[in-house]
Amino acid sequence: MKYKLLYEGLRKRKLQAGELIFSEGDPGDYAYIIEEGAIEIWTEIDGQRLVLNVLSAGSMFGELALVDGRTRSASATAKGDVLLTLMTQEQVNQRIQSADPILRMLLLVAIRYFRSETEKLRHYTEEQITSYSDPRADLEGRISEAVEMIRMESELRTAIDEEQFTLLYQPVIHLERGQIVGFEALIRWQSPTRGLVRPDLFIPLAESTSLIVPIGQWVIAEGVRALQEIESVTGKQMFVNLNIANRQIEDPDFFEFLLEETRQVQPSQIKLEILERSLFDSDAAIAWVRRCRSLGFPLVLDDFGTGYSSLQYLNKYRFDTIKIDKSFVWGLDDKANSRSICQAIVDLSHALGMTVVAEGVEKSSHVNALREIGCSFGQGYFFAKPMPLENAIALLDNPPFSW
Repeated sequence: MKYKLLYEGLRKRKLQAGELIFSEGDPGDYAYIIEEGAIEIWTEIDGQRLVLNVLSAGSMFGELALVDGRTRSASATAKGDVLLTLMTQEQVNQRIQSADPILRMLLLVAIRYFRSETEKLRHYTEEQITSYSDPRADLEGRISEAVEMIRMESELRTAIDEEQFTLLYQPVIHLERGQIVGFEALIRWQSPTRGLVRPDLFIPLAESTSLIVPIGQWVIAEGVRALQEIESVTGKQMFVNLNIANRQIEDPDFFEFLLEETRQVQPSQIKLEILERSLFDSDAAIAWVRRCRSLGFPLVLDDFGTGYSSLQYLNKYRFDTIKIDKSFVWGLDDKANSRSICQAIVDLSHALGMTVVAEGVEKSSHVNALREIGCSFGQGYFFAKPMPLENAIALLDNPPFSW
């Protein structure tokens, strides 16, 4: 199926040598990123063309008019064959509005300074012009970083259209029986240019641009398909943990999509996993949690103990499962505090009617310690790394884990 896309795609534009991109005095319609080739930024003084700068691949230009609303302060022409990525006024505004207010103010100050410096060129001698240094040079590193983010965003949009993502599955183990009871679905991006991209390298960008919504929809649909295939091949009914981001919680169409996609499985098989730091105090968040529970979808609180208000959240929101952060699990062997914290989390969770899953289990000693403190479930490299669906299905036919 085609997932809902909440954005306007980034357009591309090809130009030939000498082709005009925009003229001085034009209103700002797009900002540009040079993907291939080079362009000249120039102005005209007393009928003479004065080249202010030559920009090559990886540079951005034309953004000033979009930010401060003034007309173009110079003209731009292709030096040879050029490929540009275009950003609209709306796309630029979205990024500016999401920035810190102080940073927005500094940006406007910097733009005024740049325009002032450009205007001074009209009164320079030829020698002064030759030695002129583009004031943007000091920002070159930050501009390159921003350009890379925008380029990755463009590639992410293509990845959504072409469904370049894949899910890997890491088993959740019952620590007493050694049996697989379910899986956590972990997304990877199979980029044709970047290779296999880890989620920490693209999910933050997706969350900041709302691309996480169509990506999250794909994850839900693919996770449901995996459950159906597991049951069809093995006859076993598993659950799958699906990670949910802030933007998905805010999406007004989230539940409509979720209910449509999960008609062929039981709601109890779809566990919605959210990070502790993703929680926020709002009526919308409370309503979202209540709706999940009323529809029968279990809620999992990930990385418990790493946020600022862990106990407050347990008091305010009702969860079915808590995941102990791996940083505590890794300290079980040699840190008394870690063991005490894990014990306290397990006792508190059980008192509140919640199950506990320990993340980051990497050694048999971790398993033994977790069983001693009453933790029933574990997940980590000691059992298995995240794997393709076919490998996960094959693992279900193996005997129970033993240690």
